Amino acid sequence: MSIIMLLSSCTRIVYISKNIAPEIQLEKEHHNIVFVNLFNYTIPANVNKKDRAVYHAGVMNLVDGLSSFSSDSSFNFSIGDTLKKSDEPGLLTTVLPVDTINNICNRFNANLLLTLDSARIFFERDTVANSYYGIKYRTINFKLTAMFFLSLYTDDGNLIDRSEAEQSSIFVPRSAMPGFIRVPSISRATEEIGYLSFQAGQDYVTKYYPQIIHGTKQLYTGSIFKESNQYIFVKDWNKAIELLEQLVKNPDPVIAEKARHNLEVVKEASEAGD
Repeated sequence: MSIIMLLSSCTRIVYISKNIAPEIQLEKEHHNIVFVNLFNYTIPANVNKKDRAVYHAGVMNLVDGLSSFSSDSSFNFSIGDTLKKSDEPGLLTTVLPVDTINNICNRFNANLLLTLDSARIFFERDTVANSYYGIKYRTINFKLTAMFFLSLYTDDGNLIDRSEAEQSSIFVPRSAMPGFIRVPSISRATEEIGYLSFQAGQDYVTKYYPQIIHGTKQLYTGSIFKESNQYIFVKDWNKAIELLEQLVKNPDPVIAEKARHNLEVVKEASEAGD
């Protein structure tokens, strides 16, 4: 945990870094993962015909992003099938039969199966209110989102995790004529969708690793908090907490409230650890 304080008139900004455990935790030290795409984007029940090429690009770039597993010697990532065709629509709620999981893992000598269950690629309209020198106006933006739903199984058929991998970017469409907004089409955004899908794959891989989350908190200053803040500087959390707990009982409600706030910040920093 790192903590830095910048001096200001009434408060100091406290930067706190927390170590977060992996979102997806695995028991074994080495992992052979095989990937199979169960989402059939070639049937109308899942994807419109004009958008199939876009979904193909999305899936393939997602796989490229997932391949960043290969940069870690504790993982062996292989591709079993980038399009396992089925007559049924791909649904996140579908859980694979144990026999199917066993067969796939045995075929590729894997102890983990990662499946793409479903995908969504879409534009979402967003109206933003703005003001310029007192003049109010609205801006129409469109957010492009590539969203993938993945399941992770053990080779004996147990479901370990279900996750959503998602990336978005903002588009400002051009007007064909004054007052007319042309709604963008995903079929014309293949390159951007490929980039978003690749990033989504890479972001999914980070779920297997511990993360460091950085945050900021305000710490009240002033003569009455000088001593407790000095102990915070040297990371003597126990002494700082002891002093602040006394200040919380101060008859002045303003001082007591500020002390209570500082106390919460110190406890959060102490729980984060060095």
